[in-house]
Amino acid sequence: PGTLALCALVTSALKAVPLTLCGYTGLMLPPLEDAGLARRANEGSYGIQDLLTYSAVCGIGLDTVPIPGNVPEEKVAALYLDVAALAFRLRKPLSARLFPTPGKAAGDMTELKNPHLCNAQVFKV
Repeated sequence: PGTLALCALVTSALKAVPLTLCGYTGLMLPPLEDAGLARRANEGSYGIQDLLTYSAVCGIGLDTVPIPGNVPEEKVAALYLDVAALAFRLRKPLSARLFPTPGKAAGDMTELKNPHLCNAQVFKV
């Protein structure tokens, strides 16, 4: 409880900075690009629906979210539709960088070999 309010507060503070802005502005929550977020994902502190909810007050949407490689196309499409619905309703750009992870199920750890990405548990869709 209170996480959504805190996300909104951080985004408001970022937007209040008197600078010329371009692109996405606000709090970004990319699990595979932040070691702390990856740890919290591994602990089960949040899920993909939480990230979708936070994107209503944050700056980006679903960013670097690992999903099982065998998720049916219809479920992935429905997730993209949810992001699009929020973007349309809130009149703001949102993106979805989902990382289908072949051979991995929800709860399995990713095995990324990229120095710019963290490993985290695969999210349930």
